[in-house]
Amino acid sequence: MIPISRLRPGRLHKKSDPTSNWLIIFLVWAAGLGAAAQFGKIAVSLDEFRTIYSVGEVGLGFLISCVGLVGLVFGVAGGILIPLIGIRRAFVWGMFGAAMLSALQAVHLPYFALIVLRILEGASHLLIVVAGPILMARHSSVAARGAVMTLWSSFFGLSYMLVALIAPALLTLGGTSALFIAHAGYMCVLGVALWRVLPPPVVTDSAQRTKKPLDLATILRLHVTIYTSPWLSAAALGFVFYTGLYIALLTYLPDFVDTVQRTGLSASLPLASIVTSLTLGVVMLRFIDPVRAVIIGYVLIAVSAVPLIFTLGQDAVFIVACLVLLGATGIVPGASFAVLASLNADETDRAYATGAIAQLGNLGTTTGPPILAAIIAQFGLSGTVAFVMLFSACGISIHLFLAGRRSKTMNQRD
Repeated sequence: MIPISRLRPGRLHKKSDPTSNWLIIFLVWAAGLGAAAQFGKIAVSLDEFRTIYSVGEVGLGFLISCVGLVGLVFGVAGGILIPLIGIRRAFVWGMFGAAMLSALQAVHLPYFALIVLRILEGASHLLIVVAGPILMARHSSVAARGAVMTLWSSFFGLSYMLVALIAPALLTLGGTSALFIAHAGYMCVLGVALWRVLPPPVVTDSAQRTKKPLDLATILRLHVTIYTSPWLSAAALGFVFYTGLYIALLTYLPDFVDTVQRTGLSASLPLASIVTSLTLGVVMLRFIDPVRAVIIGYVLIAVSAVPLIFTLGQDAVFIVACLVLLGATGIVPGASFAVLASLNADETDRAYATGAIAQLGNLGTTTGPPILAAIIAQFGLSGTVAFVMLFSACGISIHLFLAGRRSKTMNQRD
């Protein structure tokens, strides 16, 4: 039987509230930065790859996206299989696998050989991003969990910023080989550190229940179970609209300002989101239920999009409006990971839910930018605002719908 939590968030950990292990929390978060750098190291190296490979822009883009495609196709499967492997073991395997694959990529390989390594790197990425938030939740107290999950949610944007700052010096020093070797070393050192500090696993009843053979039919049934459960699916079904609009806005908002100001705006937009996430987002989760925090976040995103229409052409004011909008997006990711932890007390359930987040998160990042590009081509900035409001409304609606289902189920059980 698949373990599915049926407890209300406030009743998940009444018996004990262990203190947070901040060393483990920060090491796991630092590993997340390295996992996000699996995307960033290619994004900042595209000019180098243009001189190495004659595959066109689509082929170069696939060097980035093929890592995410692994999560898109196998996200839930990863969440199903990782509890069988062991959360700690899967995470450390992901770290060492990422280190080895990044080192191999430092050799100038034929394009298709590099694609194969990147797809394998996508598997290591999936292990890290599914097991990471489970480990952080495991080693955090209930009181600190909202802040801890918000910290985890910041890894992607912050990593992109750090890679953009550090990579140019490494590329000047030794090209892509120097950058990839540095990334390999970072992942290896952290992998060793985490292997040493993470305590050995404790076998739980839920882990024992999942120690059974899994065939394709069983995995497909588990997909259905996960996406039809208002507990297991809630975080992911709300998160997909965030990733869709967030990546799309980062990609296309800078195009609406003067060329001279685009680079600065591109660097500032993720920073605005991170600052909000680690300040207002953390404070909100101390006092507000995570599901309500996500809904409030989407409301703020929708409202913050409106000023864009009235400030276009006034670059200074428009940039401020863009920063406010991206700042508003910072509430949703941390609250979404807090939803995952609060609705699913069992670690196997959390693995399933995190796999769904990985899968639908990649769906959002894959589909959001081309959808917005098509809308901008037809409707310009007003279409962008409508896109943001539509995705925000979808995020709000799905959480309200799933909250109603959970409430109905709890009332029937009571």
